[in-house]
Amino acid sequence: MKVVGKGNGNLVKSDLVKKVPGAPRFFTPRAKTTYKRLGNILIEAGVLKSRHLPTLEILAQNYDQWQSAIMAINKANRKKAMSGYIQKFTTGATNISPEVTLKEKAEKQIFICLKRFGLDPKSEKELDAGNQLQLPFTLDDILSNKRAV
Repeated sequence: MKVVGKGNGNLVKSDLVKKVPGAPRFFTPRAKTTYKRLGNILIEAGVLKSRHLPTLEILAQNYDQWQSAIMAINKANRKKAMSGYIQKFTTGATNISPEVTLKEKAEKQIFICLKRFGLDPKSEKELDAGNQLQLPFTLDDILSNKRAV
């Protein structure tokens, strides 16, 4: 570990994670894969610290929920156009489908988690010019499955 600063006269060592720990047992297989993939991306970028592991868990879980919601919306839309976005009740009333709500809430949590890692434009601007992260990937890389573990 490298020394990153001093506190009370004692050297404070970096708590950067070098290897992604196992995903929580209750995660779905897809969430476990996402957890490992995103963890490796964050380690490669040098931004994953041990105190961020709960945030990584939240990020992976919400990404899994987001994927599930998108798949359910697309499945419904293949049967009948726009039916994945709107639910129709027997009374004739309509509302946004639960999958759309789940997708929106998951997206919000994903962006909150990415902000904690300094991976949104505002967070990047708030960092010192000397401390700015030089990340080898973009937000699109994280949210896509293009990047291998």
